[in-house]
Amino acid sequence: MSNREALRRLSRKFPAPPELQKILDDLKNDNDMSAAIMSAALLEGFLEQVLTQKFTYKSSALLGQAFRNRGPFSDFHGKIIAAEAFGIITPYYAAELHSVKAIRNTFAHSKMPITFGHELITKEIAASRMYQAFQGAQKDSAHKLTLDNKGWFLLFTRFLLILLDGIKKHPSSAGQAALQDMLEGKL
Repeated sequence: MSNREALRRLSRKFPAPPELQKILDDLKNDNDMSAAIMSAALLEGFLEQVLTQKFTYKSSALLGQAFRNRGPFSDFHGKIIAAEAFGIITPYYAAELHSVKAIRNTFAHSKMPITFGHELITKEIAASRMYQAFQGAQKDSAHKLTLDNKGWFLLFTRFLLILLDGIKKHPSSAGQAALQDMLEGKL
């Protein structure tokens, strides 16, 4: 195996649950770019696992064609579109994932240093239905959750990972309906 192939395999390796929890906990203290890119990479990897679970045929050749080298699901956008098109996730869930992807792409492709405090990132987070749902739920609460943009982004990431895990473990479960209700302000 070439070194480049070994690097590709390394980038596709997904952490075990205890390791995943530690990574998520540590992202709070990482710089903004690392936190945005790593948390979105975890979501994308988990979404790939959910999609793969739904495949009827799972040969390594087919999976390689689907998820690598410009395959239809080789990037985060393709995975989100496929998951929504096949009814694995709702349009609301897809919108949240697209928001995470947009923020991740901004950090990953920016030619200058940016932070979660940038006004465009603030607008993207504030436009999130999850953010709006959390704000609405706290409207009359004496104990409001006050987070900065990075905190909100990492909270959304954790929430989305939990929901993807629920979909993975319990296909067609109430997890999707619960997210839909939350995003529509019914919870």
